Amino acid sequence: MSVNNPSRSPRLWGLGTIARRLADTTDFAQPEARKRLGMFQGWLSVGFSLVLALTKAVLAWLSGSIALLADALNNTADIASSTVIALSFSWSRRPRDRGHPFGHGRIEHVATLVLSMALLAVGFDVGRAGVQRLLHPRPLEISQLVLAILLVTVLIKTWLALFTRALARATRSETLAADAWNHIFDILSTALVFLGLLGARHGWPALDGWAGLGVAGFIFFTGARYARRSVSVLLGEAPDPTLVRRIQQIARTQPGVQSAHEVVINTYGDSLMVSLHIEVDAAQSAREVHDLAELVERRIEQEIPDSKVIVHVDPVDRTHPAYAAAEQTLRDFCATEPRVEEFHDLRLDATPQGLELSVDVVQKLNLPPADARHIEERLEQQLRAHIAALRRVTLRRETSYSSPMA
Repeated sequence: MSVNNPSRSPRLWGLGTIARRLADTTDFAQPEARKRLGMFQGWLSVGFSLVLALTKAVLAWLSGSIALLADALNNTADIASSTVIALSFSWSRRPRDRGHPFGHGRIEHVATLVLSMALLAVGFDVGRAGVQRLLHPRPLEISQLVLAILLVTVLIKTWLALFTRALARATRSETLAADAWNHIFDILSTALVFLGLLGARHGWPALDGWAGLGVAGFIFFTGARYARRSVSVLLGEAPDPTLVRRIQQIARTQPGVQSAHEVVINTYGDSLMVSLHIEVDAAQSAREVHDLAELVERRIEQEIPDSKVIVHVDPVDRTHPAYAAAEQTLRDFCATEPRVEEFHDLRLDATPQGLELSVDVVQKLNLPPADARHIEERLEQQLRAHIAALRRVTLRRETSYSSPMA
């Protein structure tokens, strides 16, 4: 489910007017609007999930269905997950403090990880009950009213899924996008229960146990998916390549910036900590390059909401007669060697002993050391072939923080 294309006038399935009043803006992706709408969706889901859980629990008690009980427990877990969503949108916008200088943006992932552990435990327990029902089936009292009420709960969940999905796109919230998928899985889970009860009503009570196992599978899968996503974010994910290219483009468009590289992005909820290197003319004064670095920082912070940017300056001297030949050789090598991403900080120094070249070569992650050495040997050979006066070649091996695996 994509959340990268927000709509200025999203279709919010009957709640558009309320959402716009809460957001107090037509741009739902603004941080304060996201917070208000995220909390609204969370508490709305809590209310619906509470009603659905109680309804299904009563139906399970009246009918004796293990599948209905499992679905009620699934909706009970939804109450917890929606509460986490509502609170996390509030907590994540708390101001940073001495103990948390980068803010509290990751708290929703910590809360989601705790929730995922609870879902895994519930899924295991429901699955065990389903197995016992298969081993010891018993007749069920399934009336047409029970089936009709169950269909109504499916319709309610379908509306909630559509609303949450639309809100996720409008706010560009991955958290709401994940919750929309959770509602979709709930729809499938309840539909499975409905089929199981329909079968039990027509003389196949074992289908109730199979439906219970199916619901347990949905719960377990949802918990595992939440856990994987939360752990990945907390460990530190590779940034979106599109965002990296955008930051580089903003930096390169500033007069005086020759190139931008070594972009590092750390996320804290909606906030970004960005650092990057820019290459500038070595002939400029320290004051000039300092002012240029601050200009790049301001431009990126203006273009990328909720970002804090730090720029490091690399002075480059391109006046040596052999610089153009060395640069072109490196460009040609990168174009033909897919395991090398880029190069930067190219230096040519004329010493009494001869010409010395140094450059940083960015290779892909997890490249075997033998392959990396072979690449460097080939590159050095090509540099020496094009620049006969070279006495020493220093290739500094690097890997990108936004690089794909080799």
